[in-house]
Amino acid sequence: MKLTKRIFITAVLAVALLGCGKRKPRHIVIMPDVSGSIDRESLEQAFKAVDELAGQLQRGDKLTIIPILGDAEAEASGKIMRFEVPASRQAYDKDLRDFRSKLNASLTEMRANAIARPGSKTDILGAVALAEQEFNLNTDHSTKLLAILSDFIEEDRQFDFRTDNAISGVGSVQKFATQQAQMENIKLEKIEVYLGLLKSSEFAALERSRRNAIKGFWIQYFNHTGAHPRFFDDGPGLLRLQIS
Repeated sequence: MKLTKRIFITAVLAVALLGCGKRKPRHIVIMPDVSGSIDRESLEQAFKAVDELAGQLQRGDKLTIIPILGDAEAEASGKIMRFEVPASRQAYDKDLRDFRSKLNASLTEMRANAIARPGSKTDILGAVALAEQEFNLNTDHSTKLLAILSDFIEEDRQFDFRTDNAISGVGSVQKFATQQAQMENIKLEKIEVYLGLLKSSEFAALERSRRNAIKGFWIQYFNHTGAHPRFFDDGPGLLRLQIS
């Protein structure tokens, strides 16, 4: 009887340990700002950070890269990159080497295009809507993470955060962010959002009060989507450490 009890306890512990060892796959969406206002060195650092983060991906993980363009709805087609780490292992991990080689080549191409033909506008809100679509397409129970690398100056046909009165103070920016979130009805429930600042000539030229208002807008906006946003002034430097 005692032997049977010991066997039962051992089996239960084995199942528990196996359960603890299971890891949920991740779906990471990264949005790099490729507009002309981003400092070239900072842009290089951003792509390097994305490449390093990709090196940490494990089997079953997904990575989507959405460049922040001037008009997300009109320009994004064909420019979004999607990768998935093979779930089944091949001999000598050849599949992982092939995956990383393909990803590195795609990142190199996107970086070269950004440097050769930088965008004149920045439609961050539109890119966020595309990120929501990507997450909704992934119906499994993976852990979802959104990382944005930008100066966070929305500058499209409708808004210019450098001059808009709605981005002039704490009170006005909270109201504005709430209105935008309600209007667009983006849902990012419980998704961790990494807001990584990139060095930019336009951001550096702004008064500190407007810089803070811009940061406040994005925190308020993502809070209303149900996400968990955090701001990091060293956007490229902390990406790999915060999303690991």
